[in-house]
Amino acid sequence: MPDFIPASPSDPAPWRGSTSARRSSLPTGVSDTMADDAQRLLDELHVRHDAFEQQGQVLKQVQAALQRAQSTNQELALVADRVTDAILICDAQRCIKWVNPSFTRLTGFTLTECHGQLTEELLSGPHTDPGVITRVNQTLAQGQSVDKVQVCHHRKDGEPFWVERSVQPIMGPDGQINRYIEVLTDISAQRRAEAEHAQRLQAEVALATKADFLSRMSHSMRSPLNAILGFTQLLDMLDDQSLPEAQRRQISHIHTAGQELLSLLDQALDYARLDERAVGIRPQRVDLGILLKEIRAALEDEAKAQDITLVLDSQCPPVWADPQHTRAILLNLLSNAIKFSPTGSTVWLNAHVSQDERIGVVEVRDQGFGIEENDLNRLFKPFTRLDTGGGGSKTRGHGLGLAVSQRLAELMHGSIEVSSTLGRGSVFALKLPLAEGLSPNRTGANRSNEPAVMLPPLRVVHIEDNPLNRSLVEAMFSAYPQVRLHSAETAAEGQAAIESMNPDVALVDINLPDGSGLDLCRRIRAQSQFHHLPMIALSADALPEHIAKALQTGFNHYLVKPLQITRLLTILSTLPTTQAAPPHA
Repeated sequence: MPDFIPASPSDPAPWRGSTSARRSSLPTGVSDTMADDAQRLLDELHVRHDAFEQQGQVLKQVQAALQRAQSTNQELALVADRVTDAILICDAQRCIKWVNPSFTRLTGFTLTECHGQLTEELLSGPHTDPGVITRVNQTLAQGQSVDKVQVCHHRKDGEPFWVERSVQPIMGPDGQINRYIEVLTDISAQRRAEAEHAQRLQAEVALATKADFLSRMSHSMRSPLNAILGFTQLLDMLDDQSLPEAQRRQISHIHTAGQELLSLLDQALDYARLDERAVGIRPQRVDLGILLKEIRAALEDEAKAQDITLVLDSQCPPVWADPQHTRAILLNLLSNAIKFSPTGSTVWLNAHVSQDERIGVVEVRDQGFGIEENDLNRLFKPFTRLDTGGGGSKTRGHGLGLAVSQRLAELMHGSIEVSSTLGRGSVFALKLPLAEGLSPNRTGANRSNEPAVMLPPLRVVHIEDNPLNRSLVEAMFSAYPQVRLHSAETAAEGQAAIESMNPDVALVDINLPDGSGLDLCRRIRAQSQFHHLPMIALSADALPEHIAKALQTGFNHYLVKPLQITRLLTILSTLPTTQAAPPHA
Protein backbone atom coordinates (compact mmCIF):
# COMPACT_ATOMS: atom_id res chain seq x y z
CA MET A 1 0.00 0.00 0.00
CA PRO A 2 1.45 3.36 -0.88
CA ASP A 3 2.30 5.75 1.90
CA PHE A 4 -0.57 8.11 3.03
CA ILE A 5 0.39 11.48 4.49
CA PRO A 6 -2.60 13.24 6.13
CA ALA A 7 -3.04 16.94 5.87
CA SER A 8 -1.81 19.13 8.67
CA PRO A 9 -4.52 20.46 11.09
CA SER A 10 -3.46 23.93 10.11
CA ASP A 11 -4.25 23.29 6.47
CA PRO A 12 -7.56 24.91 5.68
CA ALA A 13 -10.18 22.25 4.69
CA PRO A 14 -7.84 19.89 2.78
CA TRP A 15 -10.72 17.93 1.15
CA ARG A 16 -13.05 20.81 0.50
CA GLY A 17 -13.73 21.74 -3.16
CA SER A 18 -15.29 19.99 -6.16
CA THR A 19 -15.92 16.20 -6.19
CA SER A 20 -13.79 15.62 -9.25
CA ALA A 21 -10.93 17.48 -7.67
CA ARG A 22 -11.24 15.44 -4.51
CA ARG A 23 -11.35 12.17 -6.50
CA SER A 24 -8.34 13.10 -8.56
CA SER A 25 -6.40 13.79 -5.41
CA LEU A 26 -7.44 10.71 -3.43
CA PRO A 27 -4.56 8.48 -2.41
CA THR A 28 -4.24 5.11 -3.96
CA GLY A 29 -6.54 2.55 -2.26
CA VAL A 30 -9.04 5.12 -0.86
CA SER A 31 -12.50 4.86 -2.38
CA ASP A 32 -14.92 7.72 -3.03
CA THR A 33 -17.26 6.41 -0.35
CA MET A 34 -14.61 6.48 2.33
CA ALA A 35 -13.64 10.00 1.37
CA ASP A 36 -17.26 11.18 1.63
CA ASP A 37 -17.59 9.64 5.14
CA ALA A 38 -14.41 11.29 6.32
CA GLN A 39 -15.57 14.64 5.03
CA ARG A 40 -18.90 14.25 6.77
CA LEU A 41 -17.20 13.38 10.02
CA LEU A 42 -14.87 16.35 9.71
CA ASP A 43 -17.77 18.71 9.07
CA GLU A 44 -19.62 17.40 12.09
CA LEU A 45 -16.47 17.71 14.20
CA HIS A 46 -16.16 21.37 13.21
CA VAL A 47 -19.80 22.03 14.13
CA ARG A 48 -19.44 20.40 17.53
CA HIS A 49 -16.19 22.22 18.17
CA ASP A 50 -17.93 25.53 17.55
CA ALA A 51 -20.76 24.48 19.87
CA PHE A 52 -18.30 23.52 22.58
CA GLU A 53 -16.64 26.92 22.28
CA GLN A 54 -20.00 28.65 22.66
CA GLN A 55 -20.86 26.50 25.68
CA GLY A 56 -17.48 27.37 27.18
CA GLN A 57 -18.21 31.06 26.81
CA VAL A 58 -21.64 30.62 28.40
CA LEU A 59 -20.09 28.60 31.22
CA LYS A 60 -17.56 31.35 31.89
CA GLN A 61 -20.38 33.91 32.02
CA VAL A 62 -22.33 31.72 34.42
CA GLN A 63 -19.26 31.28 36.63
CA ALA A 64 -18.68 35.06 36.69
CA ALA A 65 -22.35 35.66 37.58
CA LEU A 66 -22.14 33.07 40.36
CA GLN A 67 -19.02 34.72 41.71
CA ARG A 68 -20.75 38.11 41.67
CA ALA A 69 -23.81 36.63 43.35
CA GLN A 70 -21.66 34.94 45.96
CA SER A 71 -19.83 38.19 46.64
CA THR A 72 -23.15 40.05 46.89
CA ASN A 73 -24.53 37.40 49.23
CA GLN A 74 -21.45 37.68 51.43
CA GLU A 75 -21.86 41.46 51.59
CA LEU A 76 -25.57 41.12 52.36
CA ALA A 77 -24.80 38.57 55.07
CA LEU A 78 -22.18 40.93 56.53
CA VAL A 79 -24.70 43.78 56.53
CA ALA A 80 -27.35 41.56 58.12
CA ASP A 81 -24.89 40.46 60.81
CA ARG A 82 -23.65 43.95 61.62
CA VAL A 83 -26.84 46.04 61.29
CA THR A 84 -28.29 47.13 64.64
CA ASP A 85 -31.91 46.53 63.60
CA ALA A 86 -33.42 43.07 64.01
CA ILE A 87 -34.19 41.47 60.61
CA LEU A 88 -36.49 38.50 60.00
CA ILE A 89 -37.28 36.56 56.80
CA CYS A 90 -40.64 34.77 56.92
CA ASP A 91 -42.40 32.43 54.46
CA ALA A 92 -45.74 33.05 52.76
CA GLN A 93 -47.55 32.08 55.98
CA ARG A 94 -45.34 34.59 57.89
CA CYS A 95 -43.55 31.84 59.82
CA ILE A 96 -39.96 32.77 60.71
CA LYS A 97 -37.30 31.14 58.49
CA TRP A 98 -34.24 33.26 59.32
CA VAL A 99 -33.18 35.97 61.75
CA ASN A 100 -29.99 38.01 62.05
CA PRO A 101 -27.81 38.21 65.22
CA SER A 102 -29.35 41.58 66.19
CA PHE A 103 -32.71 39.84 66.53
CA THR A 104 -31.21 37.42 69.03
CA ARG A 105 -29.51 40.25 70.94
CA LEU A 106 -32.77 42.23 71.04
CA THR A 107 -35.21 39.44 71.92
CA GLY A 108 -33.08 36.67 73.44
CA PHE A 109 -34.46 34.10 70.95
CA THR A 110 -32.06 32.16 68.69
CA LEU A 111 -32.92 31.07 65.15
CA THR A 112 -33.50 27.50 66.35
CA GLU A 113 -35.95 28.67 69.03
CA CYS A 114 -38.01 30.90 66.74
CA HIS A 115 -37.87 28.94 63.46
CA GLY A 116 -41.35 28.20 62.13
CA GLN A 117 -43.15 30.47 64.62
CA LEU A 118 -45.23 33.57 63.94
CA THR A 119 -43.65 36.83 65.11
CA GLU A 120 -46.79 37.87 67.03
CA GLU A 121 -47.00 34.55 68.89
CA LEU A 122 -43.31 34.64 69.74
CA LEU A 123 -43.01 38.25 70.96
CA SER A 124 -46.47 39.31 72.18
CA GLY A 125 -47.15 39.59 75.91
CA PRO A 126 -49.20 41.42 78.56
CA HIS A 127 -48.01 44.86 77.40
CA THR A 128 -48.65 44.23 73.68
CA ASP A 129 -51.62 46.15 72.33
CA PRO A 130 -53.93 43.65 70.53
CA GLY A 131 -55.38 46.49 68.46
CA VAL A 132 -51.98 47.27 66.94
CA ILE A 133 -51.38 43.59 66.07
CA THR A 134 -54.83 43.38 64.47
CA ARG A 135 -54.12 46.43 62.29
CA VAL A 136 -50.76 44.95 61.22
CA ASN A 137 -52.37 41.64 60.23
CA GLN A 138 -55.18 43.37 58.34
CA THR A 139 -52.74 45.52 56.40
CA LEU A 140 -50.59 42.54 55.40
CA ALA A 141 -53.68 40.48 54.47
CA GLN A 142 -54.49 43.19 51.91
CA GLY A 143 -51.05 42.76 50.37
CA GLN A 144 -49.79 46.10 51.65
CA SER A 145 -46.58 46.83 53.55
CA VAL A 146 -46.37 47.98 57.19
CA ASP A 147 -44.12 50.96 57.86
CA LYS A 148 -42.72 51.88 61.31
CA VAL A 149 -45.62 50.85 63.50
CA GLN A 150 -44.74 51.31 67.18
CA VAL A 151 -45.62 48.33 69.35
CA CYS A 152 -44.54 46.92 72.70
CA HIS A 153 -43.23 43.33 72.53
CA HIS A 154 -41.63 41.07 75.14
CA ARG A 155 -38.21 39.47 75.27
CA LYS A 156 -37.56 35.83 76.05
CA ASP A 157 -37.25 36.67 79.77
CA GLY A 158 -40.57 38.53 79.70
CA GLU A 159 -39.15 42.05 79.82
CA PRO A 160 -41.17 44.47 77.66
CA PHE A 161 -39.47 46.57 74.99
CA TRP A 162 -40.68 48.99 72.33
CA VAL A 163 -39.92 48.66 68.61
CA GLU A 164 -40.79 50.31 65.33
CA ARG A 165 -41.95 47.40 63.18
CA SER A 166 -41.81 47.42 59.37
CA VAL A 167 -42.99 44.47 57.22
CA GLN A 168 -42.45 44.25 53.45
CA PRO A 169 -44.21 41.54 51.35
CA ILE A 170 -42.04 40.01 48.57
CA MET A 171 -43.67 38.78 45.32
CA GLY A 172 -42.61 35.60 43.52
CA PRO A 173 -42.42 35.00 39.74
CA ASP A 174 -46.10 34.05 39.71
CA GLY A 175 -47.08 37.40 41.18
CA GLN A 176 -48.01 35.90 44.54
CA ILE A 177 -46.43 36.77 47.91
CA ASN A 178 -43.90 34.07 48.75
CA ARG A 179 -42.07 35.66 51.67
CA TYR A 180 -41.99 38.64 54.07
CA ILE A 181 -39.05 40.68 55.32
CA GLU A 182 -39.53 42.29 58.76
CA VAL A 183 -37.36 44.93 60.43
CA LEU A 184 -37.60 45.70 64.17
CA THR A 185 -35.98 48.95 65.35
CA ASP A 186 -35.48 49.21 69.11
CA ILE A 187 -36.99 52.50 70.38
CA SER A 188 -37.06 51.65 74.10
CA ALA A 189 -34.60 54.44 74.96
CA GLN A 190 -36.65 56.95 72.95
CA ARG A 191 -39.86 55.89 74.71
CA ARG A 192 -38.17 56.16 78.11
CA ALA A 193 -36.95 59.66 77.26
CA GLU A 194 -40.46 60.66 76.16
CA ALA A 195 -41.91 59.21 79.38
CA GLU A 196 -39.34 61.06 81.48
CA HIS A 197 -40.13 64.30 79.64
CA ALA A 198 -43.85 63.77 80.26
CA GLN A 199 -43.19 63.07 83.94
CA ARG A 200 -41.02 66.18 84.19
CA LEU A 201 -43.79 68.19 82.54
CA GLN A 202 -46.35 66.79 84.98
CA ALA A 203 -44.04 67.51 87.91
CA GLU A 204 -43.49 71.10 86.81
CA VAL A 205 -47.23 71.62 86.38
CA ALA A 206 -47.99 69.89 89.68
CA LEU A 207 -45.52 72.11 91.54
CA ALA A 208 -47.00 75.26 90.10
CA THR A 209 -50.54 74.01 90.67
CA LYS A 210 -49.82 73.12 94.28
CA ALA A 211 -48.20 76.47 95.01
CA ASP A 212 -51.02 78.32 93.29
CA PHE A 213 -53.65 76.37 95.24
CA LEU A 214 -51.93 76.94 98.56
CA SER A 215 -51.45 80.63 97.84
CA ARG A 216 -55.14 81.01 97.10
CA MET A 217 -56.06 78.92 100.14
CA SER A 218 -53.75 80.98 102.34
CA HIS A 219 -55.28 84.19 101.08
CA SER A 220 -58.80 82.89 101.68
CA MET A 221 -58.03 81.60 105.18
CA ARG A 222 -56.32 84.75 106.32
CA SER A 223 -59.53 86.76 106.11
CA PRO A 224 -61.46 84.68 108.71
CA LEU A 225 -58.29 84.34 110.79
CA ASN A 226 -57.94 88.09 110.73
CA ALA A 227 -61.48 88.42 112.13
CA ILE A 228 -60.87 85.79 114.82
CA LEU A 229 -57.62 87.32 116.01
CA GLY A 230 -58.91 90.87 115.67
CA PHE A 231 -62.06 90.35 117.73
CA THR A 232 -60.19 88.40 120.42
CA GLN A 233 -57.80 91.34 120.73
CA LEU A 234 -60.73 93.74 121.04
CA LEU A 235 -62.32 91.59 123.73
CA ASP A 236 -59.03 91.36 125.57
CA MET A 237 -58.80 95.15 125.56
CA LEU A 238 -62.00 95.47 127.61
CA ASP A 239 -61.63 96.34 131.28
CA ASP A 240 -61.63 93.63 133.87
CA GLN A 241 -65.21 94.40 134.97
CA SER A 242 -66.66 93.76 131.51
CA LEU A 243 -65.47 90.13 131.30
CA PRO A 244 -65.12 87.57 134.06
CA GLU A 245 -61.68 86.01 134.51
CA ALA A 246 -62.85 82.63 133.20
CA GLN A 247 -64.08 84.14 129.91
CA ARG A 248 -60.92 86.20 129.60
CA ARG A 249 -58.86 82.97 129.84
CA GLN A 250 -61.07 81.38 127.19
CA ILE A 251 -60.56 84.35 124.89
CA SER A 252 -56.82 84.05 125.47
CA HIS A 253 -56.99 80.39 124.45
CA ILE A 254 -58.87 81.33 121.27
CA HIS A 255 -56.25 83.95 120.42
CA THR A 256 -53.40 81.52 121.06
CA ALA A 257 -55.03 78.86 118.88
CA GLY A 258 -55.59 81.41 116.11
CA GLN A 259 -51.94 82.47 116.20
CA GLU A 260 -50.91 78.82 116.07
CA LEU A 261 -53.20 78.20 113.09
CA LEU A 262 -51.71 81.21 111.30
CA SER A 263 -48.20 79.93 111.98
CA LEU A 264 -49.20 76.49 110.72
CA LEU A 265 -50.60 78.02 107.54
CA ASP A 266 -47.38 79.92 106.87
CA GLN A 267 -45.23 76.85 107.51
CA ALA A 268 -47.40 74.65 105.29
CA LEU A 269 -47.13 77.18 102.47
CA ASP A 270 -43.36 77.41 102.90
CA TYR A 271 -43.04 73.62 102.93
CA ALA A 272 -45.13 73.23 99.77
CA ARG A 273 -42.98 75.81 97.96
CA LEU A 274 -39.65 74.33 98.93
CA ASP A 275 -39.36 72.37 95.67
CA GLU A 276 -39.90 75.50 93.59
CA ARG A 277 -38.71 78.07 96.09
CA ALA A 278 -40.19 81.48 95.41
CA VAL A 279 -37.31 82.74 97.58
CA GLY A 280 -34.29 81.11 95.97
CA ILE A 281 -31.35 79.51 97.70
CA ARG A 282 -28.42 81.93 97.48
CA PRO A 283 -25.31 80.11 98.69
CA GLN A 284 -22.27 82.01 99.92
CA ARG A 285 -19.52 81.75 102.54
CA VAL A 286 -21.09 81.60 106.00
CA ASP A 287 -18.92 82.12 109.10
CA LEU A 288 -20.43 79.70 111.62
CA GLY A 289 -18.65 81.29 114.57
CA ILE A 290 -20.36 84.66 114.00
CA LEU A 291 -23.70 83.07 113.07
CA LEU A 292 -23.82 80.84 116.17
CA LYS A 293 -23.07 83.80 118.46
CA GLU A 294 -25.99 85.69 116.93
CA ILE A 295 -28.31 82.71 117.36
CA ARG A 296 -27.26 82.19 120.99
CA ALA A 297 -27.88 85.88 121.70
CA ALA A 298 -31.34 85.71 120.08
CA LEU A 299 -32.41 82.80 122.33
CA GLU A 300 -30.50 83.76 125.48
CA ASP A 301 -33.56 85.22 127.24
CA GLU A 302 -35.66 82.15 126.40
CA ALA A 303 -32.98 79.88 127.85
CA LYS A 304 -32.60 81.96 131.02
CA ALA A 305 -36.37 81.85 131.58
CA GLN A 306 -36.05 78.06 131.92
CA ASP A 307 -32.72 78.22 133.78
CA ILE A 308 -30.90 76.57 130.88
CA THR A 309 -27.24 77.26 130.13
CA LEU A 310 -26.13 77.68 126.51
CA VAL A 311 -22.54 76.61 125.76
CA LEU A 312 -20.97 77.55 122.42
CA ASP A 313 -17.85 76.01 120.84
CA SER A 314 -17.08 76.71 117.17
CA GLN A 315 -13.99 75.21 115.54
CA CYS A 316 -15.30 75.05 111.98
CA PRO A 317 -14.20 77.10 108.93
CA PRO A 318 -16.85 78.81 106.78
CA VAL A 319 -19.47 76.64 105.08
CA TRP A 320 -21.11 77.16 101.67
CA ALA A 321 -24.79 77.84 102.38
CA ASP A 322 -27.61 80.35 102.33
CA PRO A 323 -27.13 82.41 105.52
CA GLN A 324 -30.82 83.21 105.97
CA HIS A 325 -31.96 79.60 105.74
CA THR A 326 -29.02 78.34 107.80
CA ARG A 327 -30.02 80.79 110.53
CA ALA A 328 -33.66 79.60 110.35
CA ILE A 329 -32.62 75.94 110.66
CA LEU A 330 -30.32 76.52 113.65
CA LEU A 331 -32.87 78.76 115.40
CA ASN A 332 -35.43 75.97 115.06
CA LEU A 333 -33.04 73.29 116.35
CA LEU A 334 -31.82 75.39 119.28
CA SER A 335 -35.35 76.53 120.20
CA ASN A 336 -36.49 72.91 120.27
CA ALA A 337 -33.51 71.93 122.41
CA ILE A 338 -34.35 74.66 124.94
CA LYS A 339 -38.03 73.75 124.91
CA PHE A 340 -37.47 70.04 125.55
CA SER A 341 -34.65 70.34 128.07
CA PRO A 342 -35.34 70.10 131.83
CA THR A 343 -34.86 73.14 134.07
CA GLY A 344 -31.26 73.66 135.17
CA SER A 345 -29.77 71.63 132.27
CA THR A 346 -27.29 72.60 129.57
CA VAL A 347 -27.60 72.86 125.78
CA TRP A 348 -24.42 72.73 123.70
CA LEU A 349 -23.79 74.35 120.31
CA ASN A 350 -20.72 72.75 118.74
CA ALA A 351 -19.35 73.40 115.23
CA HIS A 352 -16.53 71.28 113.79
CA VAL A 353 -15.29 69.61 110.61
CA SER A 354 -16.37 66.03 109.93
CA GLN A 355 -13.83 63.23 109.72
CA ASP A 356 -13.80 63.25 105.91
CA GLU A 357 -12.71 66.94 106.10
CA ARG A 358 -15.20 68.09 103.48
CA ILE A 359 -18.31 68.75 105.60
CA GLY A 360 -18.99 71.29 108.32
CA VAL A 361 -21.13 70.02 111.22
CA VAL A 362 -23.14 72.02 113.76
CA GLU A 363 -24.38 69.86 116.64
CA VAL A 364 -27.19 70.95 118.96
CA ARG A 365 -27.07 68.70 122.03
CA ASP A 366 -29.67 68.75 124.82
CA GLN A 367 -30.28 66.86 128.08
CA GLY A 368 -33.96 66.20 127.51
CA PHE A 369 -35.97 63.01 127.79
CA GLY A 370 -34.85 61.74 124.37
CA ILE A 371 -36.69 60.16 121.46
CA GLU A 372 -37.76 56.57 120.96
CA GLU A 373 -35.65 54.81 118.32
CA ASN A 374 -38.77 53.78 116.39
CA ASP A 375 -39.80 57.46 116.20
CA LEU A 376 -36.57 58.75 114.67
CA ASN A 377 -37.68 57.96 111.11
CA ARG A 378 -40.97 59.81 111.67
CA LEU A 379 -39.33 62.89 113.11
CA PHE A 380 -38.97 64.79 109.81
CA LYS A 381 -42.36 63.88 108.33
CA PRO A 382 -44.88 66.74 108.08
CA PHE A 383 -47.59 66.97 110.74
CA THR A 384 -45.99 64.32 112.95
CA ARG A 385 -46.12 65.10 116.69
CA LEU A 386 -43.95 63.01 119.02
CA ASP A 387 -44.26 62.74 122.78
CA THR A 388 -40.88 63.78 124.17
CA GLY A 389 -41.80 64.71 127.71
CA GLY A 390 -41.65 61.35 129.40
CA GLY A 391 -45.05 61.84 130.94
CA GLY A 392 -46.74 63.14 127.78
CA SER A 393 -46.57 66.76 128.85
CA LYS A 394 -44.55 67.91 125.83
CA THR A 395 -44.82 67.23 122.12
CA ARG A 396 -42.48 68.37 119.35
CA GLY A 397 -44.36 71.25 117.65
CA HIS A 398 -46.65 70.85 114.67
CA GLY A 399 -44.42 68.43 112.86
CA LEU A 400 -43.56 71.03 110.21
CA GLY A 401 -40.57 72.89 111.62
CA LEU A 402 -38.18 69.93 111.32
CA ALA A 403 -39.62 68.92 107.93
CA VAL A 404 -39.02 72.43 106.58
CA SER A 405 -35.53 72.53 108.12
CA GLN A 406 -34.56 69.18 106.60
CA ARG A 407 -35.76 70.21 103.14
CA LEU A 408 -33.91 73.54 103.37
CA ALA A 409 -30.75 71.65 104.31
CA GLU A 410 -31.17 69.35 101.30
CA LEU A 411 -31.59 72.34 98.97
CA MET A 412 -28.22 73.58 100.25
CA HIS A 413 -26.68 70.12 99.58
CA GLY A 414 -26.68 69.34 103.29
CA SER A 415 -28.71 67.27 105.74
CA ILE A 416 -29.91 67.03 109.32
CA GLU A 417 -29.15 63.88 111.28
CA VAL A 418 -30.39 62.97 114.73
CA SER A 419 -29.29 60.56 117.43
CA SER A 420 -30.98 60.10 120.78
CA THR A 421 -30.80 58.07 123.98
CA LEU A 422 -33.82 57.86 126.26
CA GLY A 423 -33.17 59.64 129.51
CA ARG A 424 -29.95 61.24 128.28
CA GLY A 425 -31.01 63.66 125.54
CA SER A 426 -30.75 64.13 121.78
CA VAL A 427 -28.23 65.46 119.28
CA PHE A 428 -29.36 67.18 116.07
CA ALA A 429 -26.50 67.66 113.59
CA LEU A 430 -26.75 70.08 110.65
CA LYS A 431 -24.23 69.13 107.94
CA LEU A 432 -23.25 71.58 105.20
CA PRO A 433 -20.46 71.66 102.56
CA LEU A 434 -17.33 73.55 103.49
CA ALA A 435 -16.65 76.74 101.57
CA GLU A 436 -12.97 75.74 101.36
CA GLY A 437 -11.65 72.90 99.25
CA LEU A 438 -9.34 71.61 102.02
CA SER A 439 -9.56 71.29 105.75
CA PRO A 440 -8.00 73.97 108.02
CA ASN A 441 -5.34 71.45 109.08
CA ARG A 442 -3.73 71.54 105.66
CA THR A 443 -1.42 74.07 104.10
CA GLY A 444 -3.18 77.31 103.41
CA ALA A 445 -1.41 77.74 100.08
CA ASN A 446 -3.29 74.74 98.70
CA ARG A 447 -6.73 75.87 99.85
CA SER A 448 -9.19 76.93 97.17
CA ASN A 449 -12.78 78.09 97.21
CA GLU A 450 -15.17 75.33 96.13
CA PRO A 451 -18.87 76.04 95.50
CA ALA A 452 -21.48 73.66 96.85
CA VAL A 453 -22.45 72.60 93.31
CA MET A 454 -19.61 71.78 90.91
CA LEU A 455 -20.08 72.57 87.21
CA PRO A 456 -18.30 71.14 84.16
CA PRO A 457 -16.79 73.51 81.58
CA LEU A 458 -19.84 75.09 79.93
CA ARG A 459 -20.67 77.58 77.21
CA VAL A 460 -23.86 79.36 78.28
CA VAL A 461 -26.05 81.77 76.35
CA HIS A 462 -28.34 83.82 78.62
CA ILE A 463 -31.15 85.74 76.88
CA GLU A 464 -32.70 88.32 79.24
CA ASP A 465 -33.76 91.94 78.69
CA ASN A 466 -33.76 92.93 82.39
CA PRO A 467 -30.28 94.26 83.41
CA LEU A 468 -30.70 93.23 87.06
CA ASN A 469 -31.56 89.67 86.07
CA ARG A 470 -28.55 89.53 83.76
CA SER A 471 -26.36 90.79 86.60
CA LEU A 472 -27.73 88.08 88.89
CA VAL A 473 -26.78 85.32 86.45
CA GLU A 474 -23.35 86.88 85.92
CA ALA A 475 -22.83 86.94 89.69
CA MET A 476 -23.98 83.35 89.96
CA PHE A 477 -21.36 82.20 87.43
CA SER A 478 -18.60 84.38 88.92
CA ALA A 479 -17.61 81.44 91.17
CA TYR A 480 -17.13 79.23 88.08
CA PRO A 481 -14.14 80.29 85.96
CA GLN A 482 -14.70 77.24 83.74
CA VAL A 483 -18.01 78.68 82.49
CA ARG A 484 -18.11 80.98 79.46
CA LEU A 485 -21.20 83.17 79.66
CA HIS A 486 -22.63 85.22 76.78
CA SER A 487 -25.55 87.54 77.59
CA ALA A 488 -28.09 88.77 75.03
CA GLU A 489 -30.92 91.29 75.48
CA THR A 490 -33.24 90.29 72.63
CA ALA A 491 -34.46 87.13 70.92
CA ALA A 492 -32.62 88.07 67.71
CA GLU A 493 -29.31 88.57 69.54
CA GLY A 494 -29.84 85.36 71.46
CA GLN A 495 -30.54 83.31 68.33
CA ALA A 496 -27.44 84.74 66.65
CA ALA A 497 -25.34 83.90 69.71
CA ILE A 498 -26.66 80.32 69.81
CA GLU A 499 -26.00 79.78 66.10
CA SER A 500 -22.48 81.20 66.29
CA MET A 501 -21.35 79.75 69.66
CA ASN A 502 -23.10 76.34 69.54
CA PRO A 503 -23.41 76.52 73.35
CA ASP A 504 -23.87 73.69 75.86
CA VAL A 505 -27.04 75.28 77.27
CA ALA A 506 -29.33 78.26 76.65
CA LEU A 507 -31.14 80.16 79.43
CA VAL A 508 -34.11 81.95 77.89
CA ASP A 509 -36.53 84.50 79.31
CA ILE A 510 -40.05 83.99 77.95
CA ASN A 511 -41.08 87.64 77.57
CA LEU A 512 -38.53 89.42 75.37
CA PRO A 513 -38.82 92.88 73.79
CA ASP A 514 -38.77 91.59 70.19
CA GLY A 515 -40.80 88.42 70.63
CA SER A 516 -41.61 85.40 72.74
CA GLY A 517 -39.05 82.96 74.08
CA LEU A 518 -41.40 80.22 72.86
CA ASP A 519 -41.01 81.39 69.25
CA LEU A 520 -37.25 81.55 69.72
CA CYS A 521 -37.30 77.97 71.01
CA ARG A 522 -39.26 76.81 67.95
CA ARG A 523 -36.79 78.48 65.58
CA ILE A 524 -33.83 76.92 67.35
CA ARG A 525 -35.41 73.45 67.50
CA ALA A 526 -36.16 73.66 63.77
CA GLN A 527 -32.40 73.52 63.09
CA SER A 528 -31.13 69.94 63.14
CA GLN A 529 -27.87 70.79 64.93
CA PHE A 530 -29.86 72.14 67.90
CA HIS A 531 -32.41 69.34 68.31
CA HIS A 532 -30.71 68.22 71.52
CA LEU A 533 -29.50 71.59 72.83
CA PRO A 534 -30.55 71.90 76.52
CA MET A 535 -32.84 74.92 76.80
CA ILE A 536 -34.09 76.22 80.16
CA ALA A 537 -36.95 78.71 80.39
CA LEU A 538 -36.73 81.42 83.05
CA SER A 539 -39.98 83.27 83.67
CA ALA A 540 -42.02 84.98 86.36
CA ASP A 541 -45.15 83.35 84.90
CA ALA A 542 -46.13 80.46 87.19
CA LEU A 543 -49.45 79.52 85.56
CA PRO A 544 -49.56 75.72 85.01
CA GLU A 545 -50.90 75.97 81.46
CA HIS A 546 -48.07 78.32 80.45
CA ILE A 547 -45.46 76.01 81.98
CA ALA A 548 -46.96 73.04 80.13
CA LYS A 549 -46.97 74.97 76.84
CA ALA A 550 -43.30 75.92 77.23
CA LEU A 551 -42.26 72.34 77.92
CA GLN A 552 -44.30 71.08 74.99
CA THR A 553 -42.68 73.70 72.75
CA GLY A 554 -39.26 72.19 73.43
CA PHE A 555 -37.82 73.60 76.65
CA ASN A 556 -36.15 70.97 78.84
CA HIS A 557 -36.88 72.78 82.11
CA TYR A 558 -39.01 75.69 83.30
CA LEU A 559 -37.83 77.67 86.34
CA VAL A 560 -40.07 80.28 87.93
CA LYS A 561 -38.59 83.63 88.98
CA PRO A 562 -37.27 84.69 91.45
CA LEU A 563 -34.51 82.43 90.21
CA GLN A 564 -33.97 79.16 92.06
CA ILE A 565 -30.19 79.25 91.96
CA THR A 566 -29.40 75.90 93.56
CA ARG A 567 -31.89 74.10 91.38
CA LEU A 568 -30.50 75.75 88.24
CA LEU A 569 -26.92 74.90 89.22
CA THR A 570 -27.93 71.31 89.95
CA ILE A 571 -29.46 71.00 86.47
CA LEU A 572 -26.36 72.54 84.87
CA SER A 573 -24.06 70.19 86.80
CA THR A 574 -25.52 67.19 84.93
CA LEU A 575 -25.18 68.59 81.41
CA PRO A 576 -22.83 66.95 78.87
CA THR A 577 -20.36 69.28 77.17
CA THR A 578 -18.93 69.21 73.67
CA GLN A 579 -15.61 70.77 74.60
CA ALA A 580 -13.92 72.65 77.39
CA ALA A 581 -15.10 76.22 77.68
CA PRO A 582 -12.58 78.99 78.24
CA PRO A 583 -13.14 81.20 81.28
CA HIS A 584 -15.65 83.96 80.82
CA ALA A 585 -14.69 87.56 81.22
